[in-house]
Amino acid sequence: MEPRPVAPLFGNWPYDPTTALLTLRSGHHPEATITSDVVKMWLGTAQHGGFARVRTNAVSPQLADILATVGFSVKQELSLLGAALVGGNSLPATTHPRRVSGTQAVRIDCAAFHGEWAIDPPALLAAKQATQFHRLRGLAPSRLRRASGYCLSGFTPSPAEPRYGYIQRLAVHPSAQRGGQGRKLVLDAMHWLGSRGMQHAVVNTDSTNEAALSLYHSLGFAPMTYSLYVLERPCTD
Repeated sequence: MEPRPVAPLFGNWPYDPTTALLTLRSGHHPEATITSDVVKMWLGTAQHGGFARVRTNAVSPQLADILATVGFSVKQELSLLGAALVGGNSLPATTHPRRVSGTQAVRIDCAAFHGEWAIDPPALLAAKQATQFHRLRGLAPSRLRRASGYCLSGFTPSPAEPRYGYIQRLAVHPSAQRGGQGRKLVLDAMHWLGSRGMQHAVVNTDSTNEAALSLYHSLGFAPMTYSLYVLERPCTD
């Protein structure tokens, strides 16, 4: 398989102005590659910007190994799961989630993840822009109440087979967890992706998140051949 070069995008880690977010586009692909000299240049950019540390987005084991040679260490391990889609007409949409605003999604996300793993508006926008077509939907306990769960899904058309769609972000407010909202939102996203010609759905979640892993396994997701990693290192040695 041909090496896939990655392009960097610098930003701020959500809610932490001391941490630079180094987004390595296409970094989740197993064939993605970089050189240690290029990483050192990126570290210099972050240090010049006044950041105390650099943290990456989720990257493949190959990229994680390269980053480790210049002082990065694993901050989070993510299980990567995939499920076959049988087509939008065959996979029933059991619910009718409605559109939600980015403000609503961020509110839910902060309540569900809190701390350093919650997303802010720029991070949500970046997640949307990771795929050419995306869909943000939410659920509420009743039609009169504001949304308490949301799912962002998306895909980028490709002539390659098989075609992959992504569950890019899923969050349910703590007050509504264990009520089936996550399952309904994922099923809806899978239905939409299948109806758009995607053959597989892919999702990642923290490898210690037993509730999320149980949900995805119950919906036909199975571990893929590799995991993803978020890495971090100080800007200074």
